[in-house]
Amino acid sequence: MSRKSGRVKRIISRLFKERQIYHRSDGVVHFISMSTKTQIALAAVIGSFLLWVAFASVNVVFKEQIIVSKERESRNMESSYSKQIHKLMRANDDVSSLNVIMQQEFDATMAEISSRHQTLKGIVERKGGIDQRLENLAKGLSQAGAPNGAKPVNGNRVMIDVSPVDATPRQSRVSVLRDEAVREVGRDRTPVPAGSPAAGAIKKMEAAAADLYVQQVLLLSELEERTAQLHAELSLVLSSTGVSTEDVLPAPKIGNYMLAQGGPFIDASNVSDAATAFFRHANRTGIAVDGLLALENIVSRVPLSSPLTIARRQTSGYGVRRDPINGGISSHFGLDFAASWASPVTATAAGIVKAAGVKSGWGRMVEIDHGNGFVTRYAHLHRINVRAGQRVALHDKIGELGSSGRSTGPHVHYEVLYRGKPKNPRRFIEAGRYVFES
Repeated sequence: MSRKSGRVKRIISRLFKERQIYHRSDGVVHFISMSTKTQIALAAVIGSFLLWVAFASVNVVFKEQIIVSKERESRNMESSYSKQIHKLMRANDDVSSLNVIMQQEFDATMAEISSRHQTLKGIVERKGGIDQRLENLAKGLSQAGAPNGAKPVNGNRVMIDVSPVDATPRQSRVSVLRDEAVREVGRDRTPVPAGSPAAGAIKKMEAAAADLYVQQVLLLSELEERTAQLHAELSLVLSSTGVSTEDVLPAPKIGNYMLAQGGPFIDASNVSDAATAFFRHANRTGIAVDGLLALENIVSRVPLSSPLTIARRQTSGYGVRRDPINGGISSHFGLDFAASWASPVTATAAGIVKAAGVKSGWGRMVEIDHGNGFVTRYAHLHRINVRAGQRVALHDKIGELGSSGRSTGPHVHYEVLYRGKPKNPRRFIEAGRYVFES
């Protein structure tokens, strides 16, 4: 160890010998003596300075490289972000355009569905009103029962069956209607590109709209079928009285059917084939419902009831009979019903009282005008409870049963006149049975 330290001292002493630095100034020579320690210290200072300079230079170079690297990374990130933003913007534009397309498809579909719904709603409400009024008429007529006073035992219903129901043809017709509706909807579908993101949603929406369209068409068809059936049944009821439907239905106000056109202009360029077919069907059904409504209005004012809703007995029929007073052969244009004294005599249909007073041979008598040429007459009353011009409804009390006028006992003489000519009241009362009796 001592050898190594001695060797180091010899090396240092050779490198850093004591030196003298001379310099001359103003003719005077000066010198500076630098010892070994001073030289070592100066060398240490200079070495430290050089090391610091080298470190600083290297540090600056590295920092510049770091800064350049960070700037490059920043530019790369900025470029990547720009690409991502551009991609997102394009995706947003695509979504916006898809939303517009789907919104347009949805709005168009909903507008068409709503239009069909409103049309169906109007027809259903009108048909429902007719059914309700006929149901009320059936309940009212059931209070009087058959001509002999018998009440229904099997419950009430709106109308009898004109013909037996055959389920197989109807089921076949429903299938045909369904197939036709599906074809109509299929023709109107807008082709959607297979790769479009909206293809799935639009197809689902179109499928749901098509199913709803089919159901609406089937409902419309059922309405038309029931309307036609009910029209036939009411016509049968009316014809069973001896009065045909053609006689009582008002004639069309417009005679020229070929030129009977009108209405506001509606651009049909955007109307689908399915909608056009549906509204043609709806128009046909609506006309049928209007025809049923006109017939129902007439039938509701036809005298289909008995003038007595209580227990009674028919004592004289319609036609030729032996006169109860003088025994001679005479014509009797009504029906005689006997019941308890002062029993309530009621209107056999809605109408306006035409006459109310005493008339020779008839005693106390009431006549009611029911419109459409129908008039009913109630004679031999004990008391009159209405006056001329008064409106009455079915089974409103118009008087009390008695024996006034040319009569042999307490009864009511009941007549039905159509356009001034007498009709057999029994046929009307029997027709009324068909309305309520199953």
